[in-house]
Amino acid sequence: MEEEEISVGEFVSRLFELRFRTAAVKPAQSATEDILRYGHYRGWLEDQDERYPNATLNRQTAARIIHQFLKLECNVPDLADIAPALRLRDLYNCRACAEHIAQVYTRGIIKEESDFSDSSNNPVLLFNHLAPVTKTEAQKILEQLLKLIA
Repeated sequence: MEEEEISVGEFVSRLFELRFRTAAVKPAQSATEDILRYGHYRGWLEDQDERYPNATLNRQTAARIIHQFLKLECNVPDLADIAPALRLRDLYNCRACAEHIAQVYTRGIIKEESDFSDSSNNPVLLFNHLAPVTKTEAQKILEQLLKLIA
């Protein structure tokens, strides 16, 4: 049975809810549209996130959203040492995304994927940028994030 993928809008709503579950002052319930507009205004979402909230969330987009959210909403500084992320074979496939991926990977928020296709029995570690995020994976990501911001 194939798992259901999560949309950008649903992920952002869950992320926003998670953040304010740990806050002392909770904002009024907001519609996803309002949360997306707010995130875009604050800078942790991009235009495409707000315009296409029903688009399937991929790992690259999740890393970008989480990294920017941590910096801008939670005031979590970037890690200076991202050496653990350098073992990801595809880290620099998207140079604009590399820092986002390195930060969330090094913090253990999003895990690597292993590729055994080279027949050497040594897995190649990949971030797998464009792989869709399932609802189960999204829940695991948010649980890791909660450990960091709680």
